Amino acid sequence: MSLSLSTLSLSHKIFSLTLLLLSINFIFFFPCCNSLDEQGQALITWKESLNMNSDALASWNLSNQTPCNWFGVHCNLQGEVVEINLKSLNLQGSLPSTFQPLMSLKVLILSSNNITGTIPKEIGDCQELIVIDLSENSLFGEIPEEICRLSKLQSLALHANSLEGNIPFKIGNLSSLVNLTLYDNKLSGEIPKSIGFLSKLQILRAGGNTNLQGEIPREIGNCTNLVTLGLAETGISGSLPSSIGMLKRIQTIAIYTTQMSGSIPEEIGNCSELQHLYLYQNSISGSIPHQIGELSRIQSLLLWKNNLTGRIPEELGKCKELSEIDLSENLLTGSIPISFGKLSNIQVLQLSNNQLSGIIPPEISNCTSLTELELDNNAISGEIPSVIGKLRSLTLFYAWKNKLTGKVPSSLSECQDLQELDLSYNKLTGSIPKQLFQLRNLTQLMLLSNDLSGLIPPDIGNCTSLNRLRLNQNRFVGTIPSEIANLKNLCFLDMNNNHLVGEIPSQFSGLSKLGVIDLSHNKLSGNLDALSKLQNLVSLNVSFNEFSGELPNTTLFWKLPLSDLTGNKGLHIPDGIVTSANRTRTKGHARISMNVVFFILLCISVVLTLLIIYVMVRVLIMNDWVMTLYYHYEFSINNIVKKLKESNIIEDGSSGVLYKVTIPKGHILAVKRVWSSADSGAFNSEIQMLRSIKHKNIIKLLGWGSNKKMMLQFYEYFPSLSSLLHGSKKGKLEWDTRYEAILGLAQALSYLHHDCVPSILHGDVKTTNVLLGPGWHPYLADFGMARFASEKGNKTNSKPFQRPSYSNSSYGYIDPELDSKQKINEKTDVYSFGVVLLEVLTGRHPLDPTLPEGTHLVQWVNNHLASNGDPSKVLDSKLRKTTEPTTMHEILQTLAVSLLCVNTRAYERPTMKDALAMLNQIRYFVEPSRMEDSDVLKEFSIDQRECVASHVPYISCFNFSIC
Repeated sequence: MSLSLSTLSLSHKIFSLTLLLLSINFIFFFPCCNSLDEQGQALITWKESLNMNSDALASWNLSNQTPCNWFGVHCNLQGEVVEINLKSLNLQGSLPSTFQPLMSLKVLILSSNNITGTIPKEIGDCQELIVIDLSENSLFGEIPEEICRLSKLQSLALHANSLEGNIPFKIGNLSSLVNLTLYDNKLSGEIPKSIGFLSKLQILRAGGNTNLQGEIPREIGNCTNLVTLGLAETGISGSLPSSIGMLKRIQTIAIYTTQMSGSIPEEIGNCSELQHLYLYQNSISGSIPHQIGELSRIQSLLLWKNNLTGRIPEELGKCKELSEIDLSENLLTGSIPISFGKLSNIQVLQLSNNQLSGIIPPEISNCTSLTELELDNNAISGEIPSVIGKLRSLTLFYAWKNKLTGKVPSSLSECQDLQELDLSYNKLTGSIPKQLFQLRNLTQLMLLSNDLSGLIPPDIGNCTSLNRLRLNQNRFVGTIPSEIANLKNLCFLDMNNNHLVGEIPSQFSGLSKLGVIDLSHNKLSGNLDALSKLQNLVSLNVSFNEFSGELPNTTLFWKLPLSDLTGNKGLHIPDGIVTSANRTRTKGHARISMNVVFFILLCISVVLTLLIIYVMVRVLIMNDWVMTLYYHYEFSINNIVKKLKESNIIEDGSSGVLYKVTIPKGHILAVKRVWSSADSGAFNSEIQMLRSIKHKNIIKLLGWGSNKKMMLQFYEYFPSLSSLLHGSKKGKLEWDTRYEAILGLAQALSYLHHDCVPSILHGDVKTTNVLLGPGWHPYLADFGMARFASEKGNKTNSKPFQRPSYSNSSYGYIDPELDSKQKINEKTDVYSFGVVLLEVLTGRHPLDPTLPEGTHLVQWVNNHLASNGDPSKVLDSKLRKTTEPTTMHEILQTLAVSLLCVNTRAYERPTMKDALAMLNQIRYFVEPSRMEDSDVLKEFSIDQRECVASHVPYISCFNFSIC
């Protein structure tokens, strides 16, 4: 009994002690477990200052003791935050105001967001920092000098912002720095000489800062580990320092489109690892140093548009890895080096616009990888070597405006991939070899202004891809071959100033795409009926022939100027008016009457023209202008207005005319003149919309000006994606550049649709409205058609938008649903975005006239894929040549995304947010489970989801017959 009582007493004491310990634990331990540490508190404070519509930072909450398990946050074993990686989350706001609690931070990556404000000086207190990546945001202000205290910093990426001021003078204190990217900002001043203290530096890129001036410091030679030096599109001047030869590991030197002068130093031959030398569009003079021949690994040598003189060094033939040489637009003399025949890897050889002489060396035929050979605008003589047919990969051969003699070699027919051949303005003789017309891929044949003779071979009808044919100013005889009517893609036909006879073949009525015809100064006869049904004909010259009969009674013929019809004595219009030299009536006195009437009308026109000019000048002088500039540019409204002329027009857009205008100090602006029919309210709304939008992929409005007669908007001028896809440099955009362009466009549209409140619909997405700035950075432009979308639940604002009045350049990008429903919504932009993707991938305009039977690009691609065609066959030839499996995988994935976007049923198209996510995943693939969690594939069927989850290309997962 006593034992039991004793045991009970002991149990009671143990229970009391346990209860006491539990109480202590509850009071002290439990609150500790649920209070966030100082690091987490600082991050929560920063999160609350951000404006974001996604739940990416949902895990950032107060329920944890530390932030170590938060998304994008990593800690060391001691629980100290060492890494913050929040890339591409569209965070909006400024950087943290304090870094004091994050003293152990080593990696800070906040790139590709929409962060604004300045870089706080306190960042210099984080002495453990190794990586700082704040690139591709909207930061402004100066780079704080305090950042130079980070002695352990290895990578500093601040590119693609709006940073101003100088590069910090003490940048040389960053003794551990390996990567420094400052390009595409607004930095000014000079490159500090202290850069020479960065002995570990491998990448230095500061291009795209147009106000960066001064010379390249010779101390750059001390950066002996440098691999990439990029200073393109800056105000850098002076010559390339001879110390460049100390950079034994340098692989890329990109200093193009600057104010560089002087000569290329001989010491560049010491850069034994150099692969890419880009010094084009400068004022570099002197000769090309023969020491370049010592660069055994060089692949690209681009020196075009300089003031280089002397001969092309024979030593270049030793550079066996060369794939591209562009020395055009210089003052080079001498002959084409025979040693070029040793360049077995050369693909592009451009020597245009120099003063080269001598012959085309037959040895050039050894360059069997050559795709482009441009020798035009020189003084090259002799014959085109017959062995040129060995260049089986040749797609373009320009040798116009030289002194070439002899015949057009029939061996050119062996160049089966040849697309463009221009041998104009030479002294070529003989007939056109009929073998030449075996080239089924030939699109342009230009042989004008030679001394060619004989018949035009009927075999010309075999060149079914031909869209431009110029044989004018030669001595061709005989009739026009009726087989030309087989050239259904022909848009331009010029045969003037020959000795052609006979009638225009009646089959010409089937050349529906012909827009320009010049048959003047021949001996052609018969009537013009064969041309009466050509609906696309905009220019016709048949003067000085022997045509007769009635002039076709169509609008085109009535509008033709007399000069295009004169010299045909038998030609008359249906009411009896002869159109030979003067369009007089058969009655003799009518000629005098018409001349009198013409004189009176001419006088009236002159007076009216002078009066209009006087009134316009008075309007410009008297009307008061209101002008607002948001950025510092020095120009007056008169600088702008006097240059708003037709020769400076870039495009007639849907909402106005766009001009390219150069203002004082050489700055180039894009000036949009809003249509006069547009009211000032719409103009002001567009201004306010542009001012409210801030995104790295949306063009910035520099300012505006208006008076009672004119409304103008000012932007920085950049070339459009369209001009680079279809202009003189078409086909040269690499896949990486194209991918970044469409990714930037997707980011801009996703921002407008999902991050703006209310959402904004662009309404006119097309490649002419995608601009490529320095470093090919993409910008979405022209918000003249943009509208605010209806807010959810707002019944008073739920009326659908009516279809706007598009410009001709917009057709082809327009959602087909607009034709029936007359509504515009987010999926309208998605469809247009999909068309842009297809245009970028195929290199073809949506309404490309060369597409079979006039089909739209979307239908052409769908038809090809529905017939189980190889998807790669629709790609641009530049992309088809891709040999990297990973790259081709990315391209085909992108093709699949484009087909989702152009689905004829708008409700089945993805949102721009999902389209962007898919494009991101193409290059940075995530697990299928995460894809489904993020609703990226919510529009896909179950089978399609499973297909994508199996990691096969997207393009294999869709039935194209229903796209």
